[in-house]
Amino acid sequence: MRLLKRSLLIAFALTLLLTALYATLHLYVRDKLKLNHSYPLVESMPADALRANLPAYQGLPPWQQQRPRDPFPFPIAFGDSGPAQALFAGDKQYPFMCQGLDSGLGQPLVDNQQGLGTPVYQQDDDGRLTRQIIGYSQDCLLPTRLHYFYSNQQQDWQRSDDQLPAAADDQQLLVRVESGTINRFIYALFIPTSRQDQREQPDLSRWNGKLIYHFKGAIGIGFQQGQARLKRILRDMRPALEKGYAIVYSSGNETDNHYNILLQEDTALRVKQQFISRYGRPEYTLGFGDSGGALQQYLLAQNRPGLIQGGVAIVAYPDMTSQILYGLDCPLLEYYFDHLAEDKTFWQSAANRNLISGLAYHPEFSARAQSIENATRLLRLEKPLQRRGATECNYSWRGTVQMVNNPRFNTHYARYSNTVQQQNYWTHWQDNRDVYGTDQDGRAPVPWSNQGVQYGLNAWKKGAISARQFFDINRKIGGWQPQQVFQPERYWLVSGASSLLDFSPYQTANFSHQGQAMTLAPRTPGNLAAARGAYLSGNVFQGRLTIPLIDVRVYRDDILDIHHSWAALSSRQRILDHNGENLYQSIWMAERNYKQIRWDAFTALEQWLDHDGGQPSGRALFAQDRCVDRHGQLIASGADVWHGNWNQQATGRCSQRFPFFQSSRQVAGDSAAASTLFCLRISIDHAIRSGLYQPLDVSDYRQQLLQTFPDGVCDYRQPDLASPQ
Repeated sequence: MRLLKRSLLIAFALTLLLTALYATLHLYVRDKLKLNHSYPLVESMPADALRANLPAYQGLPPWQQQRPRDPFPFPIAFGDSGPAQALFAGDKQYPFMCQGLDSGLGQPLVDNQQGLGTPVYQQDDDGRLTRQIIGYSQDCLLPTRLHYFYSNQQQDWQRSDDQLPAAADDQQLLVRVESGTINRFIYALFIPTSRQDQREQPDLSRWNGKLIYHFKGAIGIGFQQGQARLKRILRDMRPALEKGYAIVYSSGNETDNHYNILLQEDTALRVKQQFISRYGRPEYTLGFGDSGGALQQYLLAQNRPGLIQGGVAIVAYPDMTSQILYGLDCPLLEYYFDHLAEDKTFWQSAANRNLISGLAYHPEFSARAQSIENATRLLRLEKPLQRRGATECNYSWRGTVQMVNNPRFNTHYARYSNTVQQQNYWTHWQDNRDVYGTDQDGRAPVPWSNQGVQYGLNAWKKGAISARQFFDINRKIGGWQPQQVFQPERYWLVSGASSLLDFSPYQTANFSHQGQAMTLAPRTPGNLAAARGAYLSGNVFQGRLTIPLIDVRVYRDDILDIHHSWAALSSRQRILDHNGENLYQSIWMAERNYKQIRWDAFTALEQWLDHDGGQPSGRALFAQDRCVDRHGQLIASGADVWHGNWNQQATGRCSQRFPFFQSSRQVAGDSAAASTLFCLRISIDHAIRSGLYQPLDVSDYRQQLLQTFPDGVCDYRQPDLASPQ
């Protein structure tokens, strides 16, 4: 009896402890995810927000179009709001989350009394929001305002609205900042000034006459205005402000908010026009930004020549669309390795997984959320998974592609009402419906296909995996379910799930095999019209580059960063494929501790433009390919430093120091350009006759190949079926 009581007390104490730990973890995660916010929700969206039966884009590519003359009377007057409807980028998107309060710029202007969008509240005499609703805002417009920011030597920025700060003096960096909305996004103009500045008579004596368009990154799927972090921009861009540069920014050119390149172009043109109308035409405009902010520079240089005259593209990808190729492969591959493989022990090794995914790996890292995954498996009385190391797939891409591809997954769900959550489709595809089109329900199709992809083909040809392993993965890998039957993710609070016990890094219900080993799991056919729309609309970087652009990065492949170095080679190969030579792109790379390389590249770009206006000859003088060490000391430079397997040349000194990885599609046979959305499929017999499997003799495997790929295999030697070229 005494033992029973003691056991019950221990059990009770453990229950209390676990409950307390769970509650603490619950509060911590909610705080990290900003679920405990007090911002007004997007309550509703217009009845016609979803547009059915839109065709995929079939028009001329943007570089062949003359954009319409803008009828808006720039500059926007102080106190007024800028245009809400884009000039040429399609209809306004709803729902649309207002973030003026997040940005420290106040509530949006009331634009309706029908309950559409976000409620706007009466303010008391102290500026605090009351509970009295005075109207609603679905377009999130803000009045144009003037601010001053000044900074001491410690770089702490202080803000004063509407008037010069009394505390600022001429020894401090004083910046005039204008904010407002253009195309519903928050824009900001930054220009160094002095105490002689006046609202309607700006003092331009400290402006050097040149402009930077500051593009920002991260991953977003639209349906939000975006938070404008003005102090962060001032902090990040201080070196340029100190040199006298003016800077323009828009939350519409921050990919944390959306990846609609047509809307980004429309917005950037208008923000730049607002600057010109207010302050005058700059001598030239430089692009500057990282990740998605660098990606925009590649695409805008291609799609709208003249918008910027040069760019510093930091940790760039060529574009968003082609990154999703291997991104959507990642969950399928990782689930196969963990659950479906015939030889699971072999695939426990991250190095072996790299043979198929191509992406970087680390033998001592752990997959993202692996501890939570194994803890929940134990609570469900399931055996923890065994892995040795981690790959870029399960360390960096886990969760990201679900956000892009799952119409029932929205990481900002806490900012929308349940009604809006259920009514909308939350995908990157939906954000770009004017590119990809929509079905009869207003849902955008997916331009991603893996039909005919021979996962691990090059690894098999090299003898790194066996024929048995090759056929096992290609029969079981499967694809993705149609969008209309997708189920919510099981990421606990990240996805709005109530129970931690349901946590899973996979959503097997969304795989075509639904988590089961099949004799031949269905692949995803994708939508060819949507993929062609991506090319025609300028959403795929096709190598068109006619301005100086320095692709600059610190090497982070060794820590499995999502910004892998081979993306620079992907862009380089596309430039070579299009032009036959590379005149304008330079690749600069540094060891991880030397972050100053972005400003070194900025200085080189200045010299290039100032010397000869950005002509190709300036590249060899100021910005030739190079790599540097952790102290910024040159390791090597020149035309051959990045040579390697990707271009069938002897490995250059920089490639030796900073080895490149590749993607799952390149391991399956695609080129270094890694841009094939829809491969041309050929029959197995044609593939054998044409030497696709050389140096392997696959005559003994013909029947297995026919059974595994009944609809043929990808011939990456042929052009992309989606490409208009």
